[in-house]
Amino acid sequence: MPSDTSRIDPVTLALLSGILLAAAALFWPLLDVVILALSVAVVIYPVHRFLSRFMPGAAAAGATVAAVVIVLLASGAFVTLVLARNAEYLIGILGIIADWIAAPTLGEAGALLPIPQDDIAALFAGQAANLKASLSGTAALAPLMGVKIIVFFLTLYVALHKGAEAVKGLASHLPAAFGDAVGRMSKVTVDTLYAIYVVHVATSVITFFLALPFFYVLGYGHVLFYSVMAGVFQLVPIIGPSLIMLFLGIFALSIGDMRGAVLVALVGYPVVCALPDIYFRPLMMGRRASIHPVIMWIGFFGGLAVMGIIGFVLGPLFLALLVAGYATLIRGRRSGSAALILPESPELRSKV
Repeated sequence: MPSDTSRIDPVTLALLSGILLAAAALFWPLLDVVILALSVAVVIYPVHRFLSRFMPGAAAAGATVAAVVIVLLASGAFVTLVLARNAEYLIGILGIIADWIAAPTLGEAGALLPIPQDDIAALFAGQAANLKASLSGTAALAPLMGVKIIVFFLTLYVALHKGAEAVKGLASHLPAAFGDAVGRMSKVTVDTLYAIYVVHVATSVITFFLALPFFYVLGYGHVLFYSVMAGVFQLVPIIGPSLIMLFLGIFALSIGDMRGAVLVALVGYPVVCALPDIYFRPLMMGRRASIHPVIMWIGFFGGLAVMGIIGFVLGPLFLALLVAGYATLIRGRRSGSAALILPESPELRSKV
């Protein structure tokens, strides 16, 4: 009886597993960057596939990575230019706020909104100290950050160039009974990553357009500047443009503009900050990922709390896979078969 050469020897499997675990332990500080690069590769893979029609796969992968670099550099340059053109304006506002902290005055509304000077000064002093410590820590980690950036783009290139081939090779060694379940999990992974990245950018664009009329009505000028900053801050997980509203609220109080302070509190924060996150983001993500928006939010907050910034991606992804696995199990039991042991008949398999 001929031997089954497709089976992997247990000793070889154990050796490969040991090497994989050892590599994960040794490269643990870079694991978040690798995972991030792989997730980005999944989202932009259609671009690589399109370019592969006109050039070799390696060149298409290089061109896709180059496009990502150009987009990131262009975005960074645009934000830097906007900040540079409004630097004097921001310095002036900071000067007004600093003077107000030294001697806070709220005009006629002071009796209605008492703010202890010592508390305000202590708050700003604490925030300044935290910012200084954060900048010092970032400067100390600059060499490691440079290495992580290089690893990110190299991993992104390899994933685009050889990722599909590696996935097909791995799938070819899986038992046939797992094929349907693996296919469903792959679809859930792609849809969830698409929802995380693409919807995240779409939410930032929505924030920009919601901010335009608000900052126009607010009346402090520099409408485009504030709107762009609101959209950029929306890309920062959890924090969002709330910092801008806090900044403008303090500025309104420092010049005695109670109308502006009320607008920021009752219109700016609910419409520009909360509405995109509470309504638009869950709506768009839920439609693409086909899971309840509340579960996505649990994934966001839980992932950030447990895994740090990479949890913004892995948290929703793991929960989406958990929901998909549960649905696969229920579907399999209802069809009279185990979730991962599917009928061999294509006709029956299509009904599962």
